[in-house]
Amino acid sequence: MYPWLIEAEEYSFNDINDGIRLHLNESPFPPPDFIIEEVKKYLHLGNRYQHPSLLERLRELMAEYNRVEPKNIYPTPGGDGALRAVFYNLIQTGDKVVINNPSYSMYKVYASVRGLKLTRVNLIENDNWWKMNFEKFLDEAKNARLVIIDDPNNPTGSPMLKAEEDKVRALAESINGFILIDEAYYEFSGYTVAKLINKYPNLLIVRTLSKAFSLASYRVGYLIGNEEVIKNLMKGATPFDISLPGYIAGITALENPSYVRKIVEEITKNREYLLNGLRKLGLKVYNSLTNFVFVKDERDLLSPLLNKGVAIRKPIIGYYRISVGTKEQVDALLKYLGEIIENSNSK
Repeated sequence: MYPWLIEAEEYSFNDINDGIRLHLNESPFPPPDFIIEEVKKYLHLGNRYQHPSLLERLRELMAEYNRVEPKNIYPTPGGDGALRAVFYNLIQTGDKVVINNPSYSMYKVYASVRGLKLTRVNLIENDNWWKMNFEKFLDEAKNARLVIIDDPNNPTGSPMLKAEEDKVRALAESINGFILIDEAYYEFSGYTVAKLINKYPNLLIVRTLSKAFSLASYRVGYLIGNEEVIKNLMKGATPFDISLPGYIAGITALENPSYVRKIVEEITKNREYLLNGLRKLGLKVYNSLTNFVFVKDERDLLSPLLNKGVAIRKPIIGYYRISVGTKEQVDALLKYLGEIIENSNSK
């Protein structure tokens, strides 16, 4: 085996079987009944491979949802499938990749597995938000093969480029490679660079139905990009990459996407409630355009919360990422955190 694969990092997290899951940025709401009922109709066909017409229908609906053409869409098994398509097809071992720090953990994992040279540009803490060091990022991008920006950023929840064309143009014209904008939280932020894909052929966008669509385990994601790039990337794909339940769930959801607005509204309301509650506990918490919040605290909050059946994420030392749950879950989290903080202050 290649040495970089032996030494590569892997994705890891502390999970729980039961309790309150606030560590993976999942939607706390199940898929609507009409999606589940539609999926059930097809489960008896599990002995057959999916018909290519399902792939084409999903592409049509994804294109319609994003106001692009089907030829600009590459459906994948979740957003991670879209990332893998880029990492395994558009860059070679030894190429340079530039990302923000912190950012989505899988960028680092895929870079290490592929033996890539990873450069991380530190984000700047700016009161209640975090921001890119854009000039430094742009300078590093000039000799990179791939730059990746999750926008909004995970784990900080802050906007990065915010779909500003002048910044996209600067990156597109500087890099001898590809710009990948990860818009996993687009439904919460409301901004996108999708309209720029034909203007800048080296621009790619990752999307997912895991978050606002409440379809995480159905594994439906996609890339948006220039027709020629998408056509070549899809040469390594088959109509069978997404599972049959995933196809049916994705198609049904995109045929009836109005339910997503209700989920986003509810999670946004709960997010602000969570932000206010955390601040009342005296915690430093940053504003967010996503379905999670970012908290700065040196204490061990992870272990005592796990002991109470609540899972949150510690992406980097001294910081926690907390997904937004239901109102009841948020209340439980705030109650437990209050007890933990009171106990730590009394020692």
